[in-house]
Amino acid sequence: MSLWRYEARRAGWPACLAPPASLLVTLALAAAGAASGTPRPTVHSLLLSGVEALVPLAAATAAVTVVSVDRCRELQLTLPAGYSWTLGRRLGVVAGIGAALSVLFSAVLRLTGSWSGPDSPLASALVWASPLLGLTGLALLVAVLGRSVVLATTTVAVVWLCQQLFASALVAGAWSRPFFLFLTSRAGVADGWGTNRAVLAACGVLFITIALLLLRRPERLLTEEEV
Repeated sequence: MSLWRYEARRAGWPACLAPPASLLVTLALAAAGAASGTPRPTVHSLLLSGVEALVPLAAATAAVTVVSVDRCRELQLTLPAGYSWTLGRRLGVVAGIGAALSVLFSAVLRLTGSWSGPDSPLASALVWASPLLGLTGLALLVAVLGRSVVLATTTVAVVWLCQQLFASALVAGAWSRPFFLFLTSRAGVADGWGTNRAVLAACGVLFITIALLLLRRPERLLTEEEV
């Protein structure tokens, strides 16, 4: 347990607090909407969007900071333990926080009758797990390849924002629908939902695998200033 507490500190409290902060923003927006007379179905959809869209964004952004910001990276690369394992533990802490809070948040929404996602517990987990894997995997891969916080965060932000802005077109397109991050909150559990969740999860696993393979040469993470 002390090891995980240490890795949480090394990951940085901003990274660890990003997922809970995203859910607090969701609750604040939902409360404001309910207070202004927004219809309940709309409020429920907003709550679902928080767990499907905001938590993955927060986790992906946190992953970028974990990979790109490490003031002891040069020292880590001299140790016998593989840096990819160390980095994996820190990313696991951030992802674990997001996953645990998403499960808890979804359960609370069910108990209060505010859940508008699928009924099956397994399918409910895929509401947040698939986009979290996909977006975090993309963030990790770009961070490893580009060795730049700006590049990685910009890539994640552009992908997330474009999918929000062009949601209707992406849902309607046969080629784009499987890669759409927010299908549950935008179109519901309709035809192709299972395929969409599977494709997003598979892409995330693929991106993470490639990034870990690249990290067999951890010197790739060193910037010009660190070399």
